[in-house]
Amino acid sequence: MDSSLPLVSVETLRDMDALRRMREAGPVHHVNMGGREPGWILTCHEAAAKALVDPRLRGDAPQAQGPEKELADEEDLFFLPGEQHARLRRMISRQLTPRRVAGLLPRIQHEADLLLDAMPPGEPADFIAAFSRPFPVAVLCELLGVPPEGRRYIRDYVFGWIAEAGVGTVVTESAGVAMAGYLKELIARRRADPRDDLISAMSAADPRDVLSAVRLLLVAGHRPVTRLLTEGVEILLSRRPGLVEDPSRLDPTVEELLRLITPTALSSRYVKESLEIGGVELPEGGGVHCVLAAVNRDPDRFPDPDAFAPDRPANPHLAFGLGHRHCLGAALARAEAKVAVGTLARRFPRMRLAADQGPAPTRAGTRKLLVVLDPGDPT
Repeated sequence: MDSSLPLVSVETLRDMDALRRMREAGPVHHVNMGGREPGWILTCHEAAAKALVDPRLRGDAPQAQGPEKELADEEDLFFLPGEQHARLRRMISRQLTPRRVAGLLPRIQHEADLLLDAMPPGEPADFIAAFSRPFPVAVLCELLGVPPEGRRYIRDYVFGWIAEAGVGTVVTESAGVAMAGYLKELIARRRADPRDDLISAMSAADPRDVLSAVRLLLVAGHRPVTRLLTEGVEILLSRRPGLVEDPSRLDPTVEELLRLITPTALSSRYVKESLEIGGVELPEGGGVHCVLAAVNRDPDRFPDPDAFAPDRPANPHLAFGLGHRHCLGAALARAEAKVAVGTLARRFPRMRLAADQGPAPTRAGTRKLLVVLDPGDPT
C-alpha cells in the first residue's frame, strides 16, 4: 500500500467538511483506500454521473475472480467473482420489479403500523430499536415470504452483523449457520409448493444461487434503510417540512432525505481500458469509487447543498447509484421510506424528539434516538 497517498477511511466518507475540501480541490483524487487497493475517488456530480454509465468501467474488481463459495462471508457478498455477482443480480432484478414492490405496499403498511402500535404513546421511546432497525427486516421477510415462525433466524442474522455508530458485533457462526439452514429448507419448500413471494419466484434457479441472492438482499437491504429512517426522522422533527398540512409533499421530501443523507457511501467501478476522467488518465484495472455523499452535495448541481430543501426544482441525486450497478432495492427502499414517513406524519402529527436523549453513545454501546409519539391535533 502506498503510504504517500492520502488515506480515505470510513470516517472520511462521512466527514462532509473533508469531502467538501476534496471536491473543491478537483473531481478526481488518487487515494489509499485503507486496506484495499489504491484507487481513484470521484467527488463531483458531473464526473460521477458520467463514470457510472461509462461502458469502459465495469462493476466487478479484476481480482474478484476465484472459486465460488457455497456460503460466502458477509463482506464477500459485495466482492463476489464477477460472473457470480452478475448472475445473482440478474436473478434478483428479474423478480424484484416495481410491480412486485407495489403489490407489497399493503403489507409494508401493516408492518409499519404493528411496530408503531407497540411504541408507548406520550413517553420517550427509542425509535431505532423500536422502528428503524426492525422495520426493514420485517419488510424483507414479507418480500421473501419468510413465515412468522422463521423470522427469528433472519433477525438474529441481520442484527448480529449490523454496526451502529461504528460499533457492532459480527454475526456469530451459530446465527449464520442457523439462518442458512433455515433458508435452505424454505427454498426447498417453495420450490415444491410456490407462493406469491420472492423466494418462490427465484426457486427454479440453483438453490445455492437462491440462498446467496437472499443473503445479499438481507445484507444490502437493511442498514441503508435503517440509517435513512433514523437520520430522516431527526431531520424532519427538527425542520418540519409541512407534511402534516400537505401530504402531497411526501415524494419530494423522501427524495431530499435520500440526497441529504445518502445512506450508501460508495458506488464503485473498475477500469476495463485506460480512460480519462476529470482530466486525469486512469490506467486499466484501477478502481474508481464515486463518493455518493460528496456527489449529492455538489453545489454545481444542488444550490445550497447542505440545506434540507424538499422544494428543489430538480433533484437528480445519485443515492442509489446509476447504470448497470444501480441499487437493486431502490424501489423497495423508496416504498419503505414513503410508508414510514407518511404514516408518522399522519398518525403522530405532534411527534417530537425527547428533550433528554440520554448519554451519548460510546465504543461499548449503540446509539439511541429517543422520540415521543403524540397523536394530538397539530392545530
